[in-house]
Amino acid sequence: MTMDKINKINDVLILMLKIAYLNLIWLGITILGLGIFSVGPASYALMKYYDQTLRLKNELPVLRTFWQYFKERYRQSVLISWIYLAVCAVFIVNIFFNRVWSLQIINVLMLILVLFSFTHVYTLMAATKYEKISELLKGAALLGFGYLHYSIITWTILGVSYFLAARFAPALLFLFGFSFAGFLFAMAGRKILKEFLPIENENKPREI
Repeated sequence: MTMDKINKINDVLILMLKIAYLNLIWLGITILGLGIFSVGPASYALMKYYDQTLRLKNELPVLRTFWQYFKERYRQSVLISWIYLAVCAVFIVNIFFNRVWSLQIINVLMLILVLFSFTHVYTLMAATKYEKISELLKGAALLGFGYLHYSIITWTILGVSYFLAARFAPALLFLFGFSFAGFLFAMAGRKILKEFLPIENENKPREI
């Protein structure tokens, strides 16, 4: 085995450990914040950390940086999480309590579109200077639908991975959980953002 292969294996193992560590931080902060007040900021912090490390190639301390990003745009990230939770709740209730099958199908399709939009909202928030929530929601919807193939591939990989983990190794769901989903979202976002957001400096964290 060559040194290049050993280094690649080492990089993969380090990445897996970092994903697990990020998931532990995300879970801890979300639980301590009673969920509804912290899931949005924690998700934003996770996606911004991924954006800085995966797209901009910055080496950053995990816990300190995560906490910094958690506080960075707290109000906006909370409100965005509430909007998505409320919209998803409406569609889910309609799916299970509506007796008309055609309306159930419409609600399922609408829920999928909302999830495709959610795929990119915190990545867009982390990587751009958009300040208004309406701008972020519109931008996320455009990315989710405009790059529909990325959204479909991302959610397919996520669904299959979660199914296999739940079936054969449930502990992996606790170990990687949401941070793995964030990693997939970030990888899709990196490919999309590369097309219209030039990397000005790969050695320094980008000012948002």
